[in-house]
Amino acid sequence: MSIRDYFDVQELVCKHVYNKFGDNAWQFFDDRLLETLLVIRERLGKPIHVNNWQIGGNLTQRGLRCNVCSLVAEKTRLEKVYMSAHGQGTAIDFDVKGMIALEVRNWIKANQILLPYPIRLEQDVTWVHLDMRNDGKKGKVVYFKG
Repeated sequence: MSIRDYFDVQELVCKHVYNKFGDNAWQFFDDRLLETLLVIRERLGKPIHVNNWQIGGNLTQRGLRCNVCSLVAEKTRLEKVYMSAHGQGTAIDFDVKGMIALEVRNWIKANQILLPYPIRLEQDVTWVHLDMRNDGKKGKVVYFKG
């Protein structure tokens, strides 16, 4: 299976990116992130939810964020440096149907042997933040606080 069997790109990008690039928005994602997301989706066997703006929901910035997205635009307006992995196509926030975030993080940690690349997971949030950022720490799964 492929990542496209489980996700439409509009679920993974902000509305601005989708409106400008449509299905070509796949090009902005790091292949390591997509491979890792695919492994988690297939091994868990449960739907993963990222953005839902395309079906009228309010989740818009949990995948790829662009410079127009409010989280990014506000930092720019305040002249604050913002180097989120979300803007680099190497991070995603998600929920898994029927599981709380802690259960998902625990499953990922327990099954880290399945992961094709090292990842970081954000601790103490009610969603799962996963990114491919290399912060120099050792291990297949590294936890951080946002």
